[in-house]
Amino acid sequence: MKNKRIEYLAHKWLNNTISSEEGLEFNQWYRQGLDNPVFIGVNYAKSEEELRDRMYQVIERNINRKRRSGRWLRTVAAAFVVLNICAGIYLYSSKYEDQELVITDSSTADVAPGTDQATLILSDGSRVQLSDVAQNGQLADQGGVVISKTADGQLIYHVGSSAKSGSLGVIAYNTIETPQGGQYQVVLPDGTHVWLNAASSFRYPTFFSSSGNREVELSYGEAYFEVSPDADQPFVVSSGQQQLRVLGTHFNVSAYTEDGQIKTTLLEGKVKVTDRLSKAEALLRPGQQSLLSGAGIRVKNLDDAHMELWKDGKFIFDNEPMISVMQQISRWYKVQVVFQDPVQDVRLNGSVSRFEHLSTLLSKLEQTGLVSFKREGNSLVVMKP
Repeated sequence: MKNKRIEYLAHKWLNNTISSEEGLEFNQWYRQGLDNPVFIGVNYAKSEEELRDRMYQVIERNINRKRRSGRWLRTVAAAFVVLNICAGIYLYSSKYEDQELVITDSSTADVAPGTDQATLILSDGSRVQLSDVAQNGQLADQGGVVISKTADGQLIYHVGSSAKSGSLGVIAYNTIETPQGGQYQVVLPDGTHVWLNAASSFRYPTFFSSSGNREVELSYGEAYFEVSPDADQPFVVSSGQQQLRVLGTHFNVSAYTEDGQIKTTLLEGKVKVTDRLSKAEALLRPGQQSLLSGAGIRVKNLDDAHMELWKDGKFIFDNEPMISVMQQISRWYKVQVVFQDPVQDVRLNGSVSRFEHLSTLLSKLEQTGLVSFKREGNSLVVMKP
């Protein structure tokens, strides 16, 4: 089927003017080669109207994410199919409020990928749960700094005139934490955009003073930063023994404790990496990555194939040892990993989508001929092929 025909049907569906025959045609196009299971919880919505509203939000968010890559039509089609499945089973599933309905082409329940979810810890210690189902809009007002949640998984800070004038006095700090299987975005008071990966903790001020550095802390985990430029106020990121100093740039920091090193990848601009223990320094340029460990700072060049990041929806493996690969999978899919055979040092190169169900991801890894997997409840056993 020609792309123009698909685009025509996609726009008709989005405008709610598609006929039943055209809807079937659109559905059949998407279903070609589709074998992924669909999981729907009965508490996903309280009414069919709410169900449709929530699915439209998912569609809009995914279209915005995929439009630039040219894959938005298939994303729209996927949402179309899921919406029709949801609408068809809603009345049935609502009769069984204590169960979860699973639609799958396999007798074994699969594991879905992670979602937008986190916990916001305010300066007074109160906690706010953030997720797709949590209420959108204003969450708190901390002395002139308004915190809001958007439908597309972002936490936004708006600084009022009292904060800008410096009349707030002592600066308050917030922390956002993502669980295993969670990710979230934060737009800081200066406009800096931060993406948090699973199992991460990020601490930051509710506003930046008019003098001094803009200082934040990635306590643990992984975060991608797009820093708002300000030549007068450098942006400083602390992670364990590492400190980064930037003016305006795009970079990623991975500081998981279990990895035994802090990995910084630079996409734009310049950053200065400092080992706060040895005082050693390294200046990164775009396309470079630093690895800070007990042995000091090591810098390597990356090729274009490894410049994509987790926030773009992929696992990227650059000569990655299997133990590191499985740590990433464990954090994102909330499974326990057990090595049955000594394959921890087997290394992988390449990339795979973070939004596949677990069985699909594992199948792709098995195709390398380097490793094999077996599911035992919530445990994932890693073996020789």
